[in-house]
Amino acid sequence: MCGARLWLLLIPLAGVLSSCRAVPNPPPESHLDSAHMLSPSSILPYAIYENLRTEPWAPLLRVSSVTTLSDASFILADLGSGRMHRFDAEGFYQGGLDAPNGLRPLDIVPRGLRLFVLDAASRRILRFNARGVFRDVFLDLSKLDPTSTIDPSAMDLDRDGRIAIADVANHRVIVTSPFLQIETVVGEYGSFPGQFDEPRGVAFSRDGLLYVSDRGNRRVQVFDHTGFLVGATNSVDSVAPLFIAPSGITTDDYGNVYVCDAGAGAVVVLTPDLKFSMRVGGSDSLDTELRRPVDCAFGADQKLFVADASRNALIVYEVFYP
Repeated sequence: MCGARLWLLLIPLAGVLSSCRAVPNPPPESHLDSAHMLSPSSILPYAIYENLRTEPWAPLLRVSSVTTLSDASFILADLGSGRMHRFDAEGFYQGGLDAPNGLRPLDIVPRGLRLFVLDAASRRILRFNARGVFRDVFLDLSKLDPTSTIDPSAMDLDRDGRIAIADVANHRVIVTSPFLQIETVVGEYGSFPGQFDEPRGVAFSRDGLLYVSDRGNRRVQVFDHTGFLVGATNSVDSVAPLFIAPSGITTDDYGNVYVCDAGAGAVVVLTPDLKFSMRVGGSDSLDTELRRPVDCAFGADQKLFVADASRNALIVYEVFYP
């Protein structure tokens, strides 16, 4: 597996435990419902791709994003070197993607036969074909909103072709229509419900709900298709916020939400209605210890991929359901 180490799945992982508007009350048609959802029963370490000089993907300078494709292959983005590394479904290294010079990949999202890459250097979304070859500029963020400079930190695409872009400097999330025009702007600076303080991660669920990692407020918020707030975890203003520095975020096929907490060195798993489910990290062995997870992705074969910016490594877990 080109240097990736695997562990036998023998024991459960330790720590498994029991536009711009603020809308404090969820609308009555809220789709948040975990009654018929299936939450993970355990999450076990599976493999690690370390930043060793002997590995073909080395050196990794500042890993920033990880994504998975429908064939169970996966891609790791390195913001520091500007490279994007591709691995097949068995974990064998397939080389780097053919990317433009000066690229600084912040986030990668696959849709159909295309890959979409958020470039921090040019503030554009680039489009690649299925083989990882650069095709064109899909969206220039400087032209999306001429009234302000968008400072992107993450993005996601839903099944309808809408794009959610976390604008960290302006404390908002921009959602475009399939025609690449601004459809909704969610949030403004603040700590009240529906407001943001440095949004760092966005993820659409299968039914179109938008989950946002609100880093400065130490919470996750979820909005419906129109941008109305339908739920949130405890914030920095509460006695016991669930997160220290929530960052990358993703969902699985059952609607469960996986949140990288870069400040706690853990991935927190939530039910679709944002109730705590379990925590990955914090009590792992040194080999699989998470230090600063910044992004995560859920694979087709029930694998959870976590990019750790402190270790500059990719750690893979296998997720089990009852």
